[in-house]
Amino acid sequence: MSDRTIDPPLTPPPEPVTEPLPPARNPRDPVRVAVVGLFVIALLFTLYFGRDVLLPIMLALIMSLLLRPCVRGLYRLGLPEALGAAVVVITVFGAGLGAIYTLAAPATEWVNRMPRVIHELEFKLGDIREGIDRAREASRQIEQMASDRNGAAREVVVRGPSLAEQVLHQAEAVIANVVILQVLLYFFLARGRQSLEALIGTMRDVDDRVHYAMVAATVQQNIAAYLATITVINIGLGLATTLAMWLWGVPNAGLWGTLAGLINYVPFIGPAVMTAVLFLVSALSFDGGLHIFGPPLTFVALTMLEGNFLTPMIVGRRLALNPIAVFVSILFWGWMWGIPGALLAVPILAILKILFDAHEPLKPIGALLG
Repeated sequence: MSDRTIDPPLTPPPEPVTEPLPPARNPRDPVRVAVVGLFVIALLFTLYFGRDVLLPIMLALIMSLLLRPCVRGLYRLGLPEALGAAVVVITVFGAGLGAIYTLAAPATEWVNRMPRVIHELEFKLGDIREGIDRAREASRQIEQMASDRNGAAREVVVRGPSLAEQVLHQAEAVIANVVILQVLLYFFLARGRQSLEALIGTMRDVDDRVHYAMVAATVQQNIAAYLATITVINIGLGLATTLAMWLWGVPNAGLWGTLAGLINYVPFIGPAVMTAVLFLVSALSFDGGLHIFGPPLTFVALTMLEGNFLTPMIVGRRLALNPIAVFVSILFWGWMWGIPGALLAVPILAILKILFDAHEPLKPIGALLG
């Protein structure tokens, strides 16, 4: 016999035992979850189908938070709140009408130039246009073959309202909404504080009165400071954009600076859209590569300076919002209410964060928002 030892057969290592997950300490009531889900669905339907009524109310409410300090300042100077609110509303809308009157001429000029602009753009993008035309022709031939195989297809043309009728309808809707906004803004500024105090006064518990009074004051102070700061920053960005476009020789620099200041209320999406607009304007106005890419790249540099350094330094962490929540809020309110909803998305998100932070069960949602 040999002294050689025989190794035992290799056995696979034992599989780790997975411990079962511990059950939830406070399981959710399915009935309660279903009720909350139905409430959320009903709320979404109300927001969507009631946008014609809710949008002016929300816009007037947020504008009242921004302009409330002006009314308070006039009251300290001896002007009653009702009269101070009228002065503020007239001043704001008068300034808006003045800006529209000033910018109407260059905007109309660009609208009238649109056919020629489209022709010039098609000429400069000739290669891309040829590819699109070839793809369109191929698609038309495929449809023609299918039509020949299945018999002659009958085309039904449904005539809608003319362009003049559509423009007239939109103008009437805009004028009506502006009038409603003025009236609502005046009442929010003139009677908003008394109405809120009367509502809080109906609460029986003294602690609830103090709590909700503090919540209302926090919303008023923080949102007013936030909106005022963002407005000043956007005005600065608009002036800087106007100066930069003027130095580059871009026509109607004031128009693009104003548009840049307004569209910057929509984070992420607004600057991207403005960069594309400036690129198209530069491509139609200049021929050299430096002049075409110079204005949009300058605007990108200005927005990066504003978004990464200026705004965080001035606004600070007072209302630091989660960028993911901001982007989702813009998409949601833009889908709900269109462009006005996208403009109101960040202020609405800031108000919701303050309200969630003020209520203990909703603090996790507030922490998620920022």
